[in-house]
Amino acid sequence: MDEKKLIIILTSLLILGFLSLFIIIIPWANWSRIPDWKAIATDNLLMSLIAAAIGYGIYIGSKTM
Repeated sequence: MDEKKLIIILTSLLILGFLSLFIIIIPWANWSRIPDWKAIATDNLLMSLIAAAIGYGIYIGSKTM
């Protein structure tokens, strides 16, 4: 298998796992409470920034290899 394809597959699996953990699974645990939309929007913004930083780090790391 080509190294570039392997990096793309691993990156997509990492991003998919990250998004499913923080965007899908965690809000399901809090459905019994009344949602605070400002806090949810802030959390989603922070998670998006973290995901972008991780993706950028992986991209830069793959370019220097």
